[in-house]
Amino acid sequence: MHEMIKEADFRRALPNVGGHAYLFFGEEDYLKASAIREARKILCPDAAFAAFDDVTIPFEEFSPDKLLDAMMPPPMAAQSRLILLSGMDFSRPRQEDINGLLEVLALLSEYDYNTVIAEVPAGMLDEGYLPKRPSATLKKLAEEFTPVRFEKVAGARLAAWVGRHFAHCGVTASLAVCNKMIELAGSDMYTLAGEVDKVAFFVLSQDRKEVNEADLLRVVSRALSSDAFALSNALLAGDTRAALDALAVLKFERAEPTAVLSEISRTFADLFATRVLLDAGKNSDEIASALRVHAYKAGLFVRAVSRSDMGKLTRALDLAAAADAELKRGSGGFDTVEKLICSF
Repeated sequence: MHEMIKEADFRRALPNVGGHAYLFFGEEDYLKASAIREARKILCPDAAFAAFDDVTIPFEEFSPDKLLDAMMPPPMAAQSRLILLSGMDFSRPRQEDINGLLEVLALLSEYDYNTVIAEVPAGMLDEGYLPKRPSATLKKLAEEFTPVRFEKVAGARLAAWVGRHFAHCGVTASLAVCNKMIELAGSDMYTLAGEVDKVAFFVLSQDRKEVNEADLLRVVSRALSSDAFALSNALLAGDTRAALDALAVLKFERAEPTAVLSEISRTFADLFATRVLLDAGKNSDEIASALRVHAYKAGLFVRAVSRSDMGKLTRALDLAAAADAELKRGSGGFDTVEKLICSF
């Protein structure tokens, strides 16, 4: 069984990772995407040959035979190739599926110009009680994969990352400003990256180089609580009861009905766009790119719209627009949001 390593260990191992398979798992999806980009730059430096040397197999299209077919051709423009298994879902694994995957990976030494990365979104693998007691599934996968754990970033480490991201955008920010950014925007690194870019652009547009707290208060979109995201996830799953339970918590927290409705409306809009793109023949990766969301979230959208036709989604958008108008007139509150949830 391969020993579990950390993100920094994987980055240090580049570019000497040929002939190995890595399992990217853990809570922080942003860092997984960052490590994949770094691997791609090193292993597949020539974009002209990406179609040959940079292969992505989405979870929805994965099969052991497809992986083996991808492993066999030699690289075209370099000494190595990257095979990314994107959005892998091991939350309810079938033993025969895992066995088939591992049987193919056991042949990797015969095709050692390949590096295989299986990217598992947060929540899609029972990790067990790490580091001492990995789950049975994780131990089984570690027979052929080297597990790479991407832990949630918090505290001083997250604030330092925000500071580096500001610097990358051409501005500076004190530690106090970085901590204030996290307080306002939340700790999700995808969200923070977008908000940092937005603030940096604003500051540079003012012919300044240093971010202050007033800039944050003017520009940053404040994060909703985790219960707002629980509400969206319940809507995606079609679970009205769970959505109403999440709404009850938001009411207790004295969230603004308009902010909650905004989250719901955005979810409906994403589902509608996903349905349009699916009907146009796009796959999950293309949908993720078009909507600028993580591949895992795009997969959630695809699964959600499989239960909804265009008529239902159009009606949901119409109802959300009507609810928005009602709130803006001042004639509604959380009762308006409740009616919307029950109508979806």
